[in-house]
Amino acid sequence: MFWNRHFNETEHAFVHRFFAHSLAALQPRLRVYLRRVGDTHRALSLNGGRIYMPRACFVDGDPTRSLRLSHPYVAGVFAHELLHQWQRVRGVAVTRQAAWLQTKAVCLRRDPYAYEACDDAALMLARFVSAQVEQQGQMWQDYVTGCVAGHADPAFAEVAAYVAGSPVVDAPGAAVSAVIPPGNSSRW
Repeated sequence: MFWNRHFNETEHAFVHRFFAHSLAALQPRLRVYLRRVGDTHRALSLNGGRIYMPRACFVDGDPTRSLRLSHPYVAGVFAHELLHQWQRVRGVAVTRQAAWLQTKAVCLRRDPYAYEACDDAALMLARFVSAQVEQQGQMWQDYVTGCVAGHADPAFAEVAAYVAGSPVVDAPGAAVSAVIPPGNSSRW
């Protein structure tokens, strides 16, 4: 019923470019699906490395072809959903938290993606670490969109290093306590 495939070489290269080895344990299971149910114009990330993308994100609208990762918006959305996989690798209950945030957004008219931007890389990292799952996803989407568009924001430099380096955080807002070398995550 749901069309899907493994990531192709271009998509794997994209993952490596923005996540280095921090998703290495999940790479063999990463799959892209054509979003066919629900809001088919939005991307979605579910457990097990499943990323659902709208038809318009694929070259010529053909899901057998690569995602249009040279397009800044498509690359940003894909990176946002990949970041949710990164969060899951670290033990975050992304689906539950995101569902709660989306419910609150509808009931209270609050934007779950909104965050306060700044020009200071250390402050941006602190905001990223203490942010909830959708804010982190939006921050990462903004960073990757800028990179692909050719104007990476230097304020995200420490966030990029943090994501690519696989650091472990003890609690939201806490300092980085350790860096897990690729392939040595106790969660897998």
